Amino acid sequence: MFTVKVMPDGAEPYTVKTTTRDIAQWEKTTKGASFAGLQSEMKAVDLYKITFLASVRQNLYVGTLADFEKSVDLDVLDDEDVAADPTRPAA
Repeated sequence: MFTVKVMPDGAEPYTVKTTTRDIAQWEKTTKGASFAGLQSEMKAVDLYKITFLASVRQNLYVGTLADFEKSVDLDVLDDEDVAADPTRPAA
């Protein structure tokens, strides 16, 4: 789906790749959410929740969504950024 660089306060950044599993979980837990709506107009709150779900699923983050939103900055990477990044992405 998309790749996000997560930059936690006081910790090393990590990269997480979201998948359809994360999008499906987001749809199930977010009133009115749809993949089509996400594609046409992604909101920051949606990006945070989907990235949180992917980070938890991949054992990269432990905590609540509220804590995640308060403690990290996000940067959506495009294909060129991902190809140029010498660090290994999270599994």
